[in-house]
Amino acid sequence: MAKDPVREIWEESQGTWPLVTWSLEAYRSHMGDTVPTYPQDLYIAGAAGCRISEAWSSIDEAFRMMVTRKLATSARADLEPEDLWSESVARLMRADPESGHTEMGEPLMHITRYRGMTRLPWYFLATARTIAIDRHRRLVRDPKQYATEFYEDVAQSSHLDDPAVATSQLEQMDVLMRSIVDAFHGLSSNHQFLLSAIYRDRMSKADAGSMIGLSPWQTSRELRKAEEHMRLRVEHALPREWDTPTKDAWSHGWEQCWRVSEAGLDSKDRDRLDETK
Repeated sequence: MAKDPVREIWEESQGTWPLVTWSLEAYRSHMGDTVPTYPQDLYIAGAAGCRISEAWSSIDEAFRMMVTRKLATSARADLEPEDLWSESVARLMRADPESGHTEMGEPLMHITRYRGMTRLPWYFLATARTIAIDRHRRLVRDPKQYATEFYEDVAQSSHLDDPAVATSQLEQMDVLMRSIVDAFHGLSSNHQFLLSAIYRDRMSKADAGSMIGLSPWQTSRELRKAEEHMRLRVEHALPREWDTPTKDAWSHGWEQCWRVSEAGLDSKDRDRLDETK
């Protein structure tokens, strides 16, 4: 019987990643005409792209420490290495329907675009450094702005001298604020906690996730779900122009969400949060 080189690589990959079960047929299809330099890395990335949780867990276990050590010696805007790792995981977890769908009909994840031509940890490292560069550029271009009171700002806006226009603008901004708060109410308590801890209290993703029993990669996954939930339920209320009233409505809406989250914390959780600040 003629040798099947793909099967041989698949069997070796199963030995390297014993917790991950991914069929030979799926791996063969994913490989296609590619001749990967690192076929075992292609195996684990392909399985992760097919939403196999054990693959993401194995990637985190095998590569997180290696990547964060490299990041610790490079420029990283205002993000810590662990946060950059979490951000890169979240980016590669994004749905990528253009790349296809799983057998369950779900879109593959963005990591499926990795083709095994370089080591997988260096792929994560490049993604993390891109995030750091993008973040740095945004910080340089858009210095921190201090929002004025929402309704006061709307009333003083020169282009809203017409009372009818002003009323319409106020109504649109009210819809945006209510959409944000309603979407936040629709999140699970864990998702509310992650958004609050990370974006309000400036906790690292790893620390926030550990408080509710999540590993770093699980935290990235759950944070991505929470952000996607908010995006889908708020985007209809966003105007085309991101002007000052819109920014203030956005800030005001999130302030209400933080109050919802704070009210939902029991005293033990609040004490633990206070200790991390």
